[in-house]
Amino acid sequence: MSDTHSPIPVPLAMWDFDHCDPRRCSGRKLARLGLVRELRLNQAFRGIVLSPRGTHVVSRADLPIMQEHGAGMIDCSWARLDEVPFARIRAPNSRLLPFLVAANPVNYGRPWRLNCAEALAATFYIVGWDEIGDQIMARFKWGHAFKELNEQLLAKYAQCPDAEHVLQVQNEWIAMVEQERADRIEERGRESSDDDASGSEYESDVSDHAEIGDIDALSDTRLERLVRQGRLLAVTDRLGNVTYERADYDSDYDYDKGDYDKIGEIELLDDDRLERLVRQGRICIVTDCHGNEIYELNENER
Repeated sequence: MSDTHSPIPVPLAMWDFDHCDPRRCSGRKLARLGLVRELRLNQAFRGIVLSPRGTHVVSRADLPIMQEHGAGMIDCSWARLDEVPFARIRAPNSRLLPFLVAANPVNYGRPWRLNCAEALAATFYIVGWDEIGDQIMARFKWGHAFKELNEQLLAKYAQCPDAEHVLQVQNEWIAMVEQERADRIEERGRESSDDDASGSEYESDVSDHAEIGDIDALSDTRLERLVRQGRLLAVTDRLGNVTYERADYDSDYDYDKGDYDKIGEIELLDDDRLERLVRQGRICIVTDCHGNEIYELNENER
């Protein structure tokens, strides 16, 4: 039976082991909103539970269990699994998630780097219960991007009758992504060879702050530097393919004057200014395996 105060008709639950920043944990946010119930050790939950100890991936075959008992997750760091007392977690229906790409602001475009909310919503999308997945993602201003980014793959998973077929779809998708990546690298190599043959040579140390020019003609090294400087944005499509676009900052974007003042205490900054400072390359993001971010000053700001 679900919580009568929750708009979601089945129970959602979480074992939380305090491995991440509670202010930025998406699972904690769902708990604060009354959508997810936090469980104690030795407390049983009979729904589908996302767990590092799962032996099968989620599939449509799990739908009857979720309709009856709901879904849950174990919120812990993959780097600290030895600290988790799995023997005291009573979850008879543990599962893993198949390949998906994160859309959260910290790990956007990174495969396998879903945060708690994305993982829980994905479980419902995969079994074909999109309404609940949408309700979970609607609690985050970036939430719509997760379904959009993984739309084709989620639709394929939802058509699979069991875990075996989900893994087959996953492996075919990964093979396609890897082939497309190899093709892009090969194409870029040919273009680079053509540039060398024509005598076009980029002086990286001298002209990093010059006009960017044709993005497609830039080397990987310079692309990475320009992203770190905040002059380019790396945009990932639903296949995990990365393209580069000029950042607003490099197109005469009118930042607040205060953005160029001393940064001060990072913890006191609002999300909008944090995002701008990341684009400018003045601070960087360090994340744990659940996509919870910690902001740090870049060396030149210390």
